[in-house]
Amino acid sequence: MDYSELKINEKINEQEVVDSENISFQLSLDDTPEFVSKNTSSETTKALSEEMIDELSKDELKILIDNLNIKNQREKGLINVNQLASVLNDAPPELAAEILRGIDWYHASQIITKIRDMDAVGKLYRYQSKESESDRDYVAIRSEWTVSHTVSVLRKANTSTNKLQNLFVVDSKGKLMGTVDIPELIFADLSEKILSVMNTNVISVNKEVEKQECANIMNKNGLRALAVINDEGILDDVISIEEVIHLVEEEATKEMFKMVGMSVEDKVLGPIKSSFKRRLPWLIINLGTVLFAGFILSLFTDHVRTMPVLAVFLPVIIGQAGIAGTQTLTLVVRALALGEVTTKDTRKILLRELLLSLIQGLSVTALLFVLTYLWKSDIYLSTLVAGAMILNLFVAGFSGVIVPILMKKMNLDPAASSAVVVTTFTDIAGVLLYMGLATFIILGI
Repeated sequence: MDYSELKINEKINEQEVVDSENISFQLSLDDTPEFVSKNTSSETTKALSEEMIDELSKDELKILIDNLNIKNQREKGLINVNQLASVLNDAPPELAAEILRGIDWYHASQIITKIRDMDAVGKLYRYQSKESESDRDYVAIRSEWTVSHTVSVLRKANTSTNKLQNLFVVDSKGKLMGTVDIPELIFADLSEKILSVMNTNVISVNKEVEKQECANIMNKNGLRALAVINDEGILDDVISIEEVIHLVEEEATKEMFKMVGMSVEDKVLGPIKSSFKRRLPWLIINLGTVLFAGFILSLFTDHVRTMPVLAVFLPVIIGQAGIAGTQTLTLVVRALALGEVTTKDTRKILLRELLLSLIQGLSVTALLFVLTYLWKSDIYLSTLVAGAMILNLFVAGFSGVIVPILMKKMNLDPAASSAVVVTTFTDIAGVLLYMGLATFIILGI
């Protein structure tokens, strides 16, 4: 027997709650539950709870409670839940919370419901929320509680209004059963059970589900909170709308940075050396693609020498297509990241973007045709510029869809510098289409 066990026995002696003949200083831990049960009467429980608890240390009292083996001893009828509730009623909330956390959910909940002092319940509830669930944005209430008891517990616990927006109902084992809104509690009869006023149509996900997928589910169903359960259906966590907003902002930032070959670790006032290391590789890659586009253009040097005005409109053809391709790319990458579309939707996305490219192309090229003719008064040049523009816009729409989807199929991040690839496509295609059409329309005349 250690010092803690000896002190427990001494305190029981002092309170005269047992016969001196029944006390054995060789009391083993295994005998503690039966010893306490047989020798503690209901009349002496209050004396035990008030004076014994005051003098026993936290570890000593925990040894006593732990060795009661609540579940097994309750089944044998050796432990009185009412007595234990009375003990915890006078215990400090931090100690009571620690003890209850070591007891299975069913018996712990029985004990809590037996505590009649609502101030004690409130303190216990606040301590548990602060100590072990400080980041929890929801409140779990019991299905067998009455509306009156629930309101009293919430009031005494001084729960924040944010957490009251998400009231989840669980059974005695912690299994998710439904949700309750504050208005339903306000207008319900005080004697009604939570079971009769709760909403059983609750959407939940397994705890193995990725948070991004959880965000998609919440967005699709317009949820402010999403319950997370384990394989047994027990409420494990709740994802709040605030978490989703933070996640979406974080993911959006990552996607945006990746598309231009940057890292989220880059800061406006961060170290120059680290930013240099992260950005330089993609700048070199982009330099290579631009030089390749320049090489393609060099193949048409004779065309430019013959008709120098061709060089004037080349940046227009390339620039417009680059912007259009980036717009399509951004839309597709975002949709893939949020799970709005999959690679199976490639055909639908492609047809939509090509149709959009046609509509945009007709609008922009019509304006470009008029402006070119007013500027140069050359119908053939105007036709060349307009034709090259609309064709390159088709290339932009096509590459903006195909590049991220191919990367997705190859298990690569669609956002990883895909903008560099798309602009390379539009640059090279722009030069080939523009100079190729120039060969047939103008120089071929």
